[in-house]
Amino acid sequence: MSADVEMVDDDTAADTDTADDTGTDEESLLVRLEALEDENERLRQELSAARRTSYRRTALGMAFLGGVGLLGAVLIPGLRDLLVVLGATGLFGGLLTYYLTPERFVAASVGEAVYATLATNLESIAGELELSDTKAYVPVDGDPAVRLYLPEQPLETGGVPTTTDLRDTFVVTSAHRGLSLRPSGDSLRREFVEVTSPVPESPAALIEAVCEALVEQFELVDSADPDIDDAGRATVRVTNSAYGPVDRLDHPVASLLATALADVTDEPVELEVESTDESAYLVTCRWEADNTTDSED
Repeated sequence: MSADVEMVDDDTAADTDTADDTGTDEESLLVRLEALEDENERLRQELSAARRTSYRRTALGMAFLGGVGLLGAVLIPGLRDLLVVLGATGLFGGLLTYYLTPERFVAASVGEAVYATLATNLESIAGELELSDTKAYVPVDGDPAVRLYLPEQPLETGGVPTTTDLRDTFVVTSAHRGLSLRPSGDSLRREFVEVTSPVPESPAALIEAVCEALVEQFELVDSADPDIDDAGRATVRVTNSAYGPVDRLDHPVASLLATALADVTDEPVELEVESTDESAYLVTCRWEADNTTDSED
């Protein structure tokens, strides 16, 4: 009898030791997790501080060169005009760089994650409504100037709703059914218009300007190479999108191209995107070229 009691006591002690070990391991993992979170936060703050310091050092360097230029204008009369211009440019650039230093840096991966979630939701809604694959960017009167129309039937069959009908998110009329959305490229188009003066009126020149903006102004892609013909078609090959796959619904890169075209041509623009490899996509926009050509003539 006593032997049985001793065996039970041994088993109980072993179970207790195992529970204690498990509890200790969990506590240790929690401590390590908290330490890692604190370290990540510290590293993010140090990275932001380093970037701000880099901007401000650049600003001070430009201001210093500007001051040297103005001092040289005093000491070297023969080059006064040139040195005054260089000095003023350096000081002005230094002031702009210093005061426009961004206080917050958002990684491209964060923007891509946010867009991917929104695109997934839109694709799910379009799928539930059994809409076609047609993506039409239609110019309308008001704000925004262009709406993204996802019809139940292709445009060749159902046509385009009126501006009044497109103001509603859910287009439900006797002749049309679909979704009418504010395109993601509309805000980008506004910024593009603000810095581009004048905005090209011909589709070819416009596409080239937008491609340049995608690379230089917005830095959304590494390259954007346009191929445009006179039949109302423009194809742009883009590579290394900052917001992930360009063939997702209303991707900012493709949306900007189609929205800008629809606004300038005042014609509905159908959009198609094809993946050529892991990081390259062909963005094709089609519109009715006859009316555009007549207006230019």
